Amino acid sequence: MKKEFKISERKHDLLISAVENYIENVSPITSEKVHNTLFKNLSSATLRNELSALEEMGYLRQLHTSSGRVPTTKAYRYYVNHIINNRDIDADLVNEIKDKFVMRSTFLSDMLSDIAKSINQITNFPTYVRIKSYDDLTVQGINIIPLITGQGLLLFQTSAGLINNTIDLNPDVTEDICKDASKYLTTNLYNKKITDIIENIDYYNQLFKRQISFYQELFVAVTGILKQFTEQRASKLVHANSTRLLNEPEYKDINEAKKFLRLIENEKEIKEIIDNIDDNSSSDVVFTIGEENLNEKYSDYSIINTNYNIGNGVVASVSVLGPERMDYAKIASALKYISDELDKYNKE
Repeated sequence: MKKEFKISERKHDLLISAVENYIENVSPITSEKVHNTLFKNLSSATLRNELSALEEMGYLRQLHTSSGRVPTTKAYRYYVNHIINNRDIDADLVNEIKDKFVMRSTFLSDMLSDIAKSINQITNFPTYVRIKSYDDLTVQGINIIPLITGQGLLLFQTSAGLINNTIDLNPDVTEDICKDASKYLTTNLYNKKITDIIENIDYYNQLFKRQISFYQELFVAVTGILKQFTEQRASKLVHANSTRLLNEPEYKDINEAKKFLRLIENEKEIKEIIDNIDDNSSSDVVFTIGEENLNEKYSDYSIINTNYNIGNGVVASVSVLGPERMDYAKIASALKYISDELDKYNKE
């Protein structure tokens, strides 16, 4: 990132106002408009000079020779660096988040979906949730329920929530065997990390084989599900898109709308972009703005990313993708608030 030069207090106030005005109204800034609405104590000539200076410094650019100026990537970066962490969350926004943030289930897959949908509804922009770590995920309980189809429903209680799947059952495996096996597996695997179980599969296979062969058979099925879970979830994105973003002025042009829709449906590229964002274990909000994106196709867009602890040892990366002109303060506040709510949820 290029070094940021210190600017005068007047230029600072003018730049912040220009960015916020453009975010809210999508209206290029002009000296006349600034004079009439924001800085009535300054002459139009003074404002023209200040705006011209901000343009020379790379914070503003002109769309056309006769038009006003609009913020650049550098301006949005300045705004984010100086404003986001210095503002309290708006009370109206808190109420909006409370209305839309709902955790419907203790199933991990549903929790991820709820997070994505809630943030998507608040921001109107595509939201992506990706599991980053299972290192400390532990077993809290295993329940195998036989189904009339000849399969078994596996309910796997972890320190982060429930995982559910189906497994094939031997015709000789009765409901009582499933109950006994569930109790036995829970007793022997309780509080064990999933990574440790997978690494020591041979040991547990021999242990359960010495007891009842059915237990060993069910354990093989259980570990198969665990392997799938850790391998697939680590590379899977849970995302929520919204056609409401097409109401944004940037996408009134049908070609721009199509371009953005193609980008947000390219899951492979989205994963790569999220992976390229600075990895941090804290819940700090990270902004990748416009031209800061390593992928040039995303140079007109911004990504706001943070990490959530959705359960003991399970960290999810949450990313909001939208145009460079986004309400960064609102989105950052929403991400921080939900992070706090998840912390409370995890402690309950």
